[in-house]
This record gives sequence, C-alpha cells and structure tokens, in this order.
Amino acid sequence: MSNMGLVHSRSTVGSSNIHFQFTPKYRREVFQSKKVQEVCDQAYREVAQKLGVIYHAHEFGPEHDHLFVGNTMKYKVSYLVQRFKGYSSKKIRAECWDEIKDKLWGDSFWHDGYFHEFIGRFTNDSMKYYIERQQKKHWTDEDYDYVMYQRHQEERKKSSTTESSSLADWM
Repeated sequence: MSNMGLVHSRSTVGSSNIHFQFTPKYRREVFQSKKVQEVCDQAYREVAQKLGVIYHAHEFGPEHDHLFVGNTMKYKVSYLVQRFKGYSSKKIRAECWDEIKDKLWGDSFWHDGYFHEFIGRFTNDSMKYYIERQQKKHWTDEDYDYVMYQRHQEERKKSSTTESSSLADWM
C-alpha cells in the first residue's frame, strides 16, 4: 500500500482520498473468481494511471469490492465512478465472460449505484476499519459507528470511575 499522506500540487497541499464500494448487477457473487478479481484490479490500476490518481488499495467481497484512491481533487466523484466502473465493466465482460455469463445478463456488469466517502490519511488498520464497517452495514441493522461510539463511552466511564476513586483514595 502506498503512503496516504498529503499531496502537493503547484498551488495546493492536501489530502483527497476516497473509499468507493461498487456492487455488481443483481448483487451476484462474481468476485469469487480469481480471474475476475485480477481483471477488475488491473482495470482499476489502468484507469488510475491514466487519470493521474493514486491507486492505494483494492479489496473484494464475494459480491462487491472496495477501492481506495487518492489525489482525486481534480475530479468530481461521479466522473471517477464513471471511469472506474465503465472501463472495468468493459474489460471484465471482454476477458471473463465465461466466468460471469451464468450470473449476469445484458450489457451491464455494475449496479447503477455506489458508495463513497472521503477519508483522511490512514494506515492498514484504518483501511480494515472502513471495510469492516461497511461489511457490518450489509449484514446487520445496527449502525456500526454508533455501536463503536457507545463502546467508547462505556470505556471512558470505566476509566474515569477508576481514576476518580484513585484520586479520592489519594486525597
């Protein structure tokens, strides 16, 4: 994974990292095929290189994928989505038709929608957090961020109770 630090251009310095999640049409499990994964990944790398954005990382679930790119400040999110989904769809359908023909039909590979969020500098651990958070949203009705907030508040209460009793003992 590349360094997700600040990007310097002629007149700006900043961070412009985006986490995308794309889902194939009908939420089919097309990414169980290693060949489909490899072709999709290569297509994303080619688009990133052509646009001059930084390809940070790419992870697959059986029926969706997560793409992390940076240096995106020159482009609208919708433009990036069109480029990544459009080219990868064309390439996957051309090179992996035998792997996907039983799962998809028509000329669409990707579902029309997508998820995106702007993210700051982060490490492998925080990338794992973004992916796990999105996974939990798929499979449960609970709000992962709120659950994590509640846990944090409970831990703070426990530590402040311990600290205050220690302070009382000291005084």
